[in-house]
Amino acid sequence: MQTGGHLISSMLDIRNIIRDLGVTALIAFALSLNLGSGRFDLSLGAQRLVATIIGGNIALRLGFNGIGVLIMAILFGLLAGFVVGMIFITFRVPPVILGLGMAMVYESLAFAGSRGLGLQLFGAPNTRMLVNPNFTLMVLGLATLFVFVLFTYTKFRYEMQAMRGSQKIAKTSGINVFRHVVICYTIAGGLVAIAGVLSAAMAGALLPTLGMTSNSAVIAMTFPMFIGTYLSRRSNIALGIISASLTIRLFGFGMVALQISTALNTTINMILFIGFLAFLANRHIPDLRKREKARIKEAKAKIKERKELSLAS
Repeated sequence: MQTGGHLISSMLDIRNIIRDLGVTALIAFALSLNLGSGRFDLSLGAQRLVATIIGGNIALRLGFNGIGVLIMAILFGLLAGFVVGMIFITFRVPPVILGLGMAMVYESLAFAGSRGLGLQLFGAPNTRMLVNPNFTLMVLGLATLFVFVLFTYTKFRYEMQAMRGSQKIAKTSGINVFRHVVICYTIAGGLVAIAGVLSAAMAGALLPTLGMTSNSAVIAMTFPMFIGTYLSRRSNIALGIISASLTIRLFGFGMVALQISTALNTTINMILFIGFLAFLANRHIPDLRKREKARIKEAKAKIKERKELSLAS
């Protein structure tokens, strides 16, 4: 890595990249758990808010240090995700509608529970470790290892693959679909809570929002999530998302270095995202056309062969 007049010119740049990588990858991990099975949880952003703000404030009032804040936020994130999952399997509300409703509930809880103040970590005693890039890397490493093991060496991996194919067939084959769904929602809640604590630590605070604006931080991570899922076909979902998140962050960092405005930066990212989705939707077309031509050619050859046999007889 070069320093000086280049893209990365100071330790602050390195810290920003590590922080952005951690937040991006953790939210992308969370998105992949439900979106991979066709469920878009629109309450993830609000779960991030309520877990970080409520859990973090309780930890600070109890005199916990930075690790205590992180653990308390994770516990509240797991609880928030578990509640959404239980409501989903109990009342069978469509995921998008359920996500919208729970997002408004959680946003309101985060706002009312902190009296609009959110979580203030700037100046909080014994929480400086949360802004340490080595701590961020350690947390990201543990989360990546957890996702890697989950998607590689556990029964969850096979259940996830079956669910992606057909939930009806997965249920017929003996998989407890409802338990799997609740596990996905619960783990996703814990992961976004970690991302929320890292964001709050670097910014000094995490303020509550209303009106579904909490989703903006999550929806922006769908791009690295889709790229990571595509890359995982040749590796693992954990490695794919980490690679994609680092690439997207470095690309964004480069545009900032080129003094490209935030609006233009977002526009370029969305155009690339739509282009990638178009590629995913149409990547099988050349193979399908090739096989169709082969079938037509084979059919014509058989027709010609039958005509020759009929003429010979």
